[in-house]
Amino acid sequence: MRVAVVGTGFISTLVAPKIVRWGYTVTDVVSTPRSLAKAQELAGALGARASCDYDAVLAREDVDAVYLGIPNDLHHDYATRALRAGKHVILEKPMAANSAQAQEILDLARECGLLLFDATTTFYLPTTRKVAEWLPLVGDVKLAVANYSQYSSRYDRFKRGDIAPAFDPAHAGGALMDLGHYCVSWLCRMFGEPRGVTYAANVERGIDTSGVALLDYGDFKAMSIAAKDCDAPSYQIVQGTAGYIRVDGKPNGLGTVELCLHDGSVQTYVPPEQDQYQGEFEALRTFAEGGERGLEECWRMAELGLVVSRVQTQARASAGIVFAADAR
Repeated sequence: MRVAVVGTGFISTLVAPKIVRWGYTVTDVVSTPRSLAKAQELAGALGARASCDYDAVLAREDVDAVYLGIPNDLHHDYATRALRAGKHVILEKPMAANSAQAQEILDLARECGLLLFDATTTFYLPTTRKVAEWLPLVGDVKLAVANYSQYSSRYDRFKRGDIAPAFDPAHAGGALMDLGHYCVSWLCRMFGEPRGVTYAANVERGIDTSGVALLDYGDFKAMSIAAKDCDAPSYQIVQGTAGYIRVDGKPNGLGTVELCLHDGSVQTYVPPEQDQYQGEFEALRTFAEGGERGLEECWRMAELGLVVSRVQTQARASAGIVFAADAR
């Protein structure tokens, strides 16, 4: 697959070399005119072209797909343009600024018969699979928590009034849409869509810098904790009537998983030493090479991303956090 990388921020510069490592070709690096020097540097390292003209890149026949590592508020527009140009879309989290936009993108991908790959690392990790495998062993689930708290250096800038996209409501930023995305994704991967969602957020300058989302599953409750303004050890835990499962580490990482049952038995799973993005790109290859079945499986995973988007949209509404996309 020949991929154009769109964006020159942290995530694009991190992922672009991995795209090459796993056998894909990066044809172009696309940026704004202001960031062209960054695009040229990254493109030079990858043997690709640098460009500020997204539409011209979409018109090229030697581009099969785009990887969108751009601010959240741009996902809908850039993904829509790519799909209409006949290109597959590899979409960094979250799928879009809200669930209506996410639904539109997925519907268009199906209409065009193209991949819409939700690049949420959490979905494809061996640790995630192990928790899902062990889940029936803990009995009836009563409580679940996913915590991803990491003090951001950009928070200091934010307090001074220098607002990065990750802290900007105009760019659909905030803790829930960033670190919280992985927590909600982990919970929805395990338990599906909740019956209801409420979000208690610490809000500054119109954006959540940290917060706690309560997901109501009827017979049990789950909690997503995400913070960009304070630190804590990250973990996930599922508590049931027969025991519990605990993951030490971030929900988008390769943490150790422990199963502890009431009969005193303990099992520990140490994940293989691998890049945390490996499972994601292996899945992408399977989808891309799988014909109609691959497309259907890719869209099924995007449906899970849509569930996450609905949870985030409902959570923001409960906390009074509004993005420009919500008014459309």
